[in-house]
Amino acid sequence: MNKLREELQEMLRKAGGSRPAVLRRSRRDDYLYATDLPLAAGKTTADAFIRTAEKAGWRTEVIDGWIQLDRESPRPPEGGFRGPYGPEAGCCASLLCRHAKSGGNPGSPERRRLIKAGEEGAEAYEKACAAIHREWAEALRRGECLPDLDEEYFTGGGITC
Repeated sequence: MNKLREELQEMLRKAGGSRPAVLRRSRRDDYLYATDLPLAAGKTTADAFIRTAEKAGWRTEVIDGWIQLDRESPRPPEGGFRGPYGPEAGCCASLLCRHAKSGGNPGSPERRRLIKAGEEGAEAYEKACAAIHREWAEALRRGECLPDLDEEYFTGGGITC
């Protein structure tokens, strides 16, 4: 389990409620996690949780009764994915090493996709890397910058540019 999820689970535990709130990966591309705390504990508890989460650096939004949560993570969260890193991850690392990252978006959707896939395991991670590899190759052909993403997302720190 990664540190971001652990942090949210601890905040939810402290928030309380009539039943434990669900914490899952967000189905939205622009958020990492979602919780049904408003349904489990009510508006007052949910509002207090939102204030606590925002003070801890989380971006929040309530959509359809679920609190959506996101936080910048320039480096992969501890415990996010331990590998093995496959060939598609290696291709992404290679592209990052060979092409300037300046001008790229630090809050890239790739970061969220990788964190979510890392929780699912190696097959999901490699599938996410394959999609990112295709997208980046197309972006480079159009002369666009790659996102400002740490290559550790693709190497676990074993290789640096």
